[in-house]
Amino acid sequence: MSALLLYFLIYTFFRSISNGVDRLSGTSFSMILSITVLGIGAVAIWQMRDVRIHRRIFTLLICLSIFIAACGLSFIVSAGAGKIIDQYSAWYEIFRYLQLIMFVALLSSLYRHPRFCLNVHRVYMSLLFIISAVGLGQYLTGHAELVTQYDKFKRVVGLSSHPVPYSLEIVLTFFVCELSRRKLRLPIQHFHIAVYVLFLVALVLSASRTGVALLGVTLSVYFFVQRPALLPVFAAAFAILIWISPFGELFSELNTVPDYIMRGEYAVWDWRTAPTSVHWRIHHWYYLSTLGLERAWTGYGPGQVGFYSPFLLLAHSQFVEIFFESGVVGLITFAVFWFSLPLAAMSDRQRLVSSFGKRSAEIGILHLWLAMFAGVTLVATFDASFDRETVAFSHLIVSMFVVLAQPEAVTERDPRSRYSHISMTAGSRIEASASRETI
Repeated sequence: MSALLLYFLIYTFFRSISNGVDRLSGTSFSMILSITVLGIGAVAIWQMRDVRIHRRIFTLLICLSIFIAACGLSFIVSAGAGKIIDQYSAWYEIFRYLQLIMFVALLSSLYRHPRFCLNVHRVYMSLLFIISAVGLGQYLTGHAELVTQYDKFKRVVGLSSHPVPYSLEIVLTFFVCELSRRKLRLPIQHFHIAVYVLFLVALVLSASRTGVALLGVTLSVYFFVQRPALLPVFAAAFAILIWISPFGELFSELNTVPDYIMRGEYAVWDWRTAPTSVHWRIHHWYYLSTLGLERAWTGYGPGQVGFYSPFLLLAHSQFVEIFFESGVVGLITFAVFWFSLPLAAMSDRQRLVSSFGKRSAEIGILHLWLAMFAGVTLVATFDASFDRETVAFSHLIVSMFVVLAQPEAVTERDPRSRYSHISMTAGSRIEASASRETI
């Protein structure tokens, strides 16, 4: 089990930077790492053959398997009807989901390990520092650039392929750091503050509304649930900061969106009626949804949206993309899988409430994760094809297992270590009390 944990940590670190490495050097490092997960996941499943899997995690795996089967059905039907334009992309998309199920299986075998949270916190703090520092370095060395025709500011992409995935990855990395820190009951130290400030700087330099919206929505929902009295103060402060920052202009442009929709201008493409990328997205969603209705049940096949798009681009909406590629069958099965994630995260809520109370720190961790999931769902619905963001999706999965983990007491030998004072309830005893919830 320790060997699997070591692999997971190494994989997480290198997979998070591999897109940037491939972009800079022209290699296929990402593909190699993803292929290894299939084999390691199979090893993890074999080692878990005598271990009881929590009922809701098992349900999550079943739901994901059913969605993969729906993608396979869409592939077979679409290929038979001659609708598959690129079979490599179709197989690659199915492979992506198979890799995801193996990644979930791997984490299912590891999250009970007593040092899981501690090692996750160390790796993700290192990642947050590195990927944020790379973004800052790009800006300072003059490598920021205008990525699209709608950009008004030069943007950094860090170790990613685009500013939007970059902003998603650093925000989710930040939340994994914070969730694991709270799980370990670590106080915020100067190291955390320095890395978090660097993260905020990198997020601003990415000039991505997506990352800022995810961060803002998550914290707003969290304050609303956890500390309602602080929500107005936070909302006002966040709005002021956005307004006085370069993001003020980016968000203020969206006030023309309602009129754009009411006038029906989204039905006919005209670049003059699309002053922002959001206007373009609305037109794109309309076009793909209308075309998708022609094959409403099974869609046009996995991985095909970019070939049918008049702009040769993704849908920039997870659910529109799933509907277009896999039809109603795929959309329903994916939605069941997607919303099985928070059900799995809430597996131990009743026990936590009875053990610690509704206002405990443990429940606060769960509320923070649920707020983050709400933010990701909003982003995936209206801004990004999140199902294609392999790295960001893996961070979301890791964060769910951090919430479920119950680390035992850990003590570092070095008294100067930031982690030397941690003392927590043993997870093995807690797991025993929840045995009724396992299969």
